[in-house]
Amino acid sequence: MLRRKMLRDIKANFAQFFSILLLSLIAMWCYTGFQANVIGGNKARADFEDSSNFADGWIYGADFSEEQAEKIADISGIKDVQRRTEVLGKADEKYNTAEMYCYFQNSADITAPRTIEGADFDADDENGSWLFSRFAETWKIKVGDKFTVHAMGLDIEKEVKGLIVTPEYEFACASTDTDTDFHNIGFAYLSQKVLPEEMRINNEIIFTCNGKALSYEDDIAKALDDNYAYLADRNSIRGWYQLSDELAQHDSFSYIFSFVFVAIALLVIITTMKRMIAQQRTQIGTLNALGMKKRKILLHYLSYSFVLSVIGCALGIILGVVTFGKLMVNMFSQFYTLPDWKPGFSCKSIIVAAVLVLICTGTSYFSCKQILRIHPSEALRPAAAKTAKPCIFEKLPFWNKLGFNARYNLRDISRSKMRAFMCVFGTCMGMMIMELGLGAYDTVDYVRDWYFRDIQNYEYQVILNDSCTTEQAEKLKKETDGELIAMEAVSIAAEDHPTSDGIITCKLAVTEGQQLYCVSDTDLNTTPIPEGTVALTMKQAKKLGLSEGDKVYWKTAAGNKWNESRIGLVSRHPNITGITMLRSDYEAADLTFRPIMLVSKNNCEKAIDNDCVSAVHSMKDLIAAFDKMMEIMNLLVYFMVIFSVLLIIIVLYNSGNLSFNEREKEFATLKVLGFKSNAVRRLLSTQNLWLSIIGVICGIPLGRVPLQAMMDSNGDAVDWPCYLAPSTYIISAIFVMTVSVLVSFMFSRRIKKIDMVEVLKGME
Repeated sequence: MLRRKMLRDIKANFAQFFSILLLSLIAMWCYTGFQANVIGGNKARADFEDSSNFADGWIYGADFSEEQAEKIADISGIKDVQRRTEVLGKADEKYNTAEMYCYFQNSADITAPRTIEGADFDADDENGSWLFSRFAETWKIKVGDKFTVHAMGLDIEKEVKGLIVTPEYEFACASTDTDTDFHNIGFAYLSQKVLPEEMRINNEIIFTCNGKALSYEDDIAKALDDNYAYLADRNSIRGWYQLSDELAQHDSFSYIFSFVFVAIALLVIITTMKRMIAQQRTQIGTLNALGMKKRKILLHYLSYSFVLSVIGCALGIILGVVTFGKLMVNMFSQFYTLPDWKPGFSCKSIIVAAVLVLICTGTSYFSCKQILRIHPSEALRPAAAKTAKPCIFEKLPFWNKLGFNARYNLRDISRSKMRAFMCVFGTCMGMMIMELGLGAYDTVDYVRDWYFRDIQNYEYQVILNDSCTTEQAEKLKKETDGELIAMEAVSIAAEDHPTSDGIITCKLAVTEGQQLYCVSDTDLNTTPIPEGTVALTMKQAKKLGLSEGDKVYWKTAAGNKWNESRIGLVSRHPNITGITMLRSDYEAADLTFRPIMLVSKNNCEKAIDNDCVSAVHSMKDLIAAFDKMMEIMNLLVYFMVIFSVLLIIIVLYNSGNLSFNEREKEFATLKVLGFKSNAVRRLLSTQNLWLSIIGVICGIPLGRVPLQAMMDSNGDAVDWPCYLAPSTYIISAIFVMTVSVLVSFMFSRRIKKIDMVEVLKGME
């Protein structure tokens, strides 16, 4: 009997109960979708890293001997140790002179590359090379093809024996790109026997341990007599930590979006159950009078939200894994290289769903308990009308000047605070999500203009090859009226004798100060670097606790000496973090200036014929490549907008529906008194409009906070300032107000069909 009653009640209040199901579904859909991506990614990473025996620590220096490697291996807690040569080379011109990180090894015991196609890496094979599979796929390089890499002044042409991937390059981005473009970045594994005997310099020692590589700093320094550049762990390897930051970001989003929809679901449940139980007061009293236990009646009403939230959560979990989770994995697999990355699932989703169901059911419990406290004889009678009290708005000095419509709605809002709060809060959250989605678009356009118009104040970028001499570069500079730029890996610290915890690995950019390659201050205004100082990027300055005027210590990857410089400017750059300095100051530190590119405002297309030039890129080409990589943002915007639309429609419709049902007798009374249907509809529409406006105003400042948090969660290697255009606020507000107006029109027919006799005959 009670089961049939529940089905009839759900049918009679379908809109409200369907909203509970839909909100529960969306909450778990968001959570499980993001989590499926994170869980699957972490599992795939663990398997990938275990099978590769991924290194825990990297020791950089000028040249390490076998004896030094053995000393490292003797340290208690360190397991496997391997030497290797890492150099940055370049591909041929037909491959866009892409950056090619070359690893010359005589073994592959640690961070062994996984073969995607072809033969496994053989450290004794002098005739073969093993290429990054994503780079090879992009350029359609196949196993058996000849491939030339230019490194250490050598042109090394070898047969491609295999296509590989490695945990060190789960993320790969060229230094000249703002995001991943596999046309411009790759790596190659080769036997160390490829190099002449005198060039077999082992500038790295990699090792495995218990996962806390930095804790061995003192032991390593003692073993090597401090004869090394620096020690790094996985958190210093951008190819690894970038994906870690991405997965951490998705994990945070899973809770944030779920919370928004759960909060709205709870408000809907509170208002829906409270209204339905109040309407069924007589039925509850009858069941109680007939001898049905209060516990059974309570369980009956709890079953409404329990059943609907369970169904919604179950559907959300399924849809989250098979739709959104799969979409996320496919989308981010375009930018990250992680074999066997599939949507994952864990018991945590079941636990979250159980908590959500418990909260929803508990909310209904408090709504039911109040009615069951009433004696059956009293419950059989309709509830006495609430004593009319002056509302807070009546204290306004201009209250008497307000019209009937305004005073009526202000009194109603004062009597139904929870319903009003639900409308305002839901609209506010909808505005926030809408701004978040559209603001992502604005941010991409803003960063593009900042990067390609302000920082890169040139029209052509000329990439120089490794064999380019300083004389050749200077001659080309005069011909093109350009500026030479050098760039290399560097370690920075706040102290001259830092420990590994206080060292950050980043980039050193050296310019000639001609303001073609510019530096932006924290307000994003291009500013010259004061002579005798360096510009330090903002995130790294905060991490080291440094500010303008402080001293920063830096050391190149090949050097053992820490250089001291004063910070003349705290700067910002979208994707190159570290320090920027003038060529004159760089050379004053007894370092050799080796330019890797030349930039100019003049047409440099003819420079491609020069022997020292690898490639020439126009600004149009660079912008086109950036836009292509940002196409993923479209999916993010669609996702945000769709969920925002659902949220706003659900909230406003429920608010209007509840308002109509609670005030139906009042509307009938007004119609009996001679009010026309349009006038009554205007009362309902006015309140929806007011609450929507308040929600819009409250939501306007909220979009920037999660958008900046989303940009900051990409890690220290990325610094994208968020930007929301005025049009974004206007479009979001117009959409919310449009939905509010449309919802009001949905109730106009119901107002016309009110049966005044039927509605009013039950009143005492």
